[in-house]
Amino acid sequence: MSPIVRSYEELLVLSEQMLDAARAGNWDAMSELQRVYLAEVERLRLLDHTAPFSDNERLRRFQLIERILAFDARIRDLTMPRLAQLGTLLNSSRTQMSLHRAYGAAV
Repeated sequence: MSPIVRSYEELLVLSEQMLDAARAGNWDAMSELQRVYLAEVERLRLLDHTAPFSDNERLRRFQLIERILAFDARIRDLTMPRLAQLGTLLNSSRTQMSLHRAYGAAV
């Protein structure tokens, strides 16, 4: 198996682990897995992409990419509401800080 296909295999494993972490609401694990995933993407980017693939490798790579993208879509479905919550919390904190700066000294 080519290094490129092996790298996609690793990305699939990481994607599945990220989905499991997102389902469990384990955002710390999700963040760490994302860091490892991005490092693997960078490693994949640096591999030699000029070597020819066998038909089996080409098919396997296509299947892996399809599954990775499906996991990615599910991960986004789970993380977007959490990101919206965090955005609301940040806005609330900013408002409180602004009010404290404006009126805190007067109290």
